[in-house]
Amino acid sequence: MAEPPSTRYALVGAGTRAWKTYLPLFAHPSPGRSLVGVADSDPRRLAEVAERWSVPVYPTGDVRPMLDDLRPEVLIVTSPDCAHAGQIAAALDAGVHVLTEKPMALTARQAASVVAAERRSRATVRVAHNMRYLNLHRTIRDLLAEGRIGTPTRAHLSYRLRPDHGRSYFLRWHRRAAASGGLQITKSCHHFDLLNWWLADRPQEVTGWTGRLHYHPGPDRGDDERRVPADADIADTVSAVIRYRGGAIAHYSLSARSPWEGYTLTVQGTDGELAARYEVVAAGGARPADRYTVRLSPVDGPPRRITVPRESGTHSGADARMLAALLDGALPDGELPDGGAPPAPGPYGARGPAATAVDGAYAVAVGEAVTRSAAHGGPVAIDGLLPGLVLPEATAGRSV
Repeated sequence: MAEPPSTRYALVGAGTRAWKTYLPLFAHPSPGRSLVGVADSDPRRLAEVAERWSVPVYPTGDVRPMLDDLRPEVLIVTSPDCAHAGQIAAALDAGVHVLTEKPMALTARQAASVVAAERRSRATVRVAHNMRYLNLHRTIRDLLAEGRIGTPTRAHLSYRLRPDHGRSYFLRWHRRAAASGGLQITKSCHHFDLLNWWLADRPQEVTGWTGRLHYHPGPDRGDDERRVPADADIADTVSAVIRYRGGAIAHYSLSARSPWEGYTLTVQGTDGELAARYEVVAAGGARPADRYTVRLSPVDGPPRRITVPRESGTHSGADARMLAALLDGALPDGELPDGGAPPAPGPYGARGPAATAVDGAYAVAVGEAVTRSAAHGGPVAIDGLLPGLVLPEATAGRSV
């Protein structure tokens, strides 16, 4: 029996994320996929890619020459955030599917333009919101979808970063809002997407606050981990209140300097409450527990504890699940995507928790709404930031 043809992948942005997560997928010949080319504006990185993978390289952030020459079927976008929207649009115009790292775009207007380009194209976009694939997060999603606490009415998500991680955003290109959109875009879009996904609703209005409370510009004396480059113009503390179409309210916060890394989550519903704690790094650098715990507290009935094993791998196993679903059309260990049906063959065959371009646009729009609200005061309407995006699919919300 003949093997199915290999899917041809190209990649733009040969930085750390590409080397750790995507390029290793092509380290050995695979009947299902092949890497046909890489583009990046850094000659040193390209030389390393050419030596290791023996593929054509393009010394530019403009992906069009590579797409025209190599005709890949899928473009993987792992470039700096500010380049995503243009590269995605170029691929869609060429009829090439896209798997892009988050955030899908730097601004809501760019995100809306990506959705519009997808609607004109025969190709599709998937956003690497890998946190959807963490087994803990999928368990939370299932419990809420099953109505275990009734209809969600309030959510409280408080995320924090350890100092070494938080400060790193102020040392890399992320430190300039023009390149990253600030933490409320480059980092918090993960969390906004999770809230949207968990609540199965679209955000309608956001009030936000930002501040610089921990990291300050000044000379690096080597003994002051709070000092950052003078050109860093992003905030290290983010807070938001998000009102959803169905009436639920989400309270969100992010601190870039905390004794431990992860989040606490509480979701209140008409019939109970769900609570969870996700630790990436425990206080004092201790190893987190081997199992996550989700606590369900019904209004009528005894509380229940649900434990979820911590998995190995980058981002606690989420990256492996995401890549298996989006690149191979399957999940590891024979697991089927949500819904129980086998995935269709080819890129994006798995349904499951895959984030679409519309999902990516709403995550970016919430982050931009936080920025606008913090700058000018008062709530910001999400639909006003996403011209032309709203369709019947995007307006459904659960009534509270």
